[in-house]
Amino acid sequence: MFFSTVFFVQLITALLGTLGFAVLFRVRTKHLALAGACGIFTWLLYYTVIFLGGSLFLAAFVASAVATVFAECCARWRHAPAPVFLVPGTIPIVPGGALYYTMRYLLIGDFSLFAEYLMQALLVGIGIGGGIVAISVAVSLLPKKKQA
Repeated sequence: MFFSTVFFVQLITALLGTLGFAVLFRVRTKHLALAGACGIFTWLLYYTVIFLGGSLFLAAFVASAVATVFAECCARWRHAPAPVFLVPGTIPIVPGGALYYTMRYLLIGDFSLFAEYLMQALLVGIGIGGGIVAISVAVSLLPKKKQA
């Protein structure tokens, strides 16, 4: 079931995590709401792609690509750099749990689980980077506004 209690708890924690990192990175107060919206939207897309049967890579790629578009639009609207919105907005999909378990299983010597979690962390990390790079390159190729 898509709209479950777990789903709504995850959305709330995505918002709180995004806002927490935005404050930690000293994002201005006037940009916090948009940074939080980016985090919620990113998690929503990631969750939806996984729910529909997509891979971890595809989910991370799509979510980070759309988050990059959102951040670029907010940057132009608010006259701020895109990373102000993008960096906190991608925090909900960072594979922290997979990285933790990768190191845990390496240290206890369970190499099959180590490899499994390492692959998960790599797929999500590469998906995040790929989505951001793809959109950033596309945005950089757009014609610039001429100043009068």
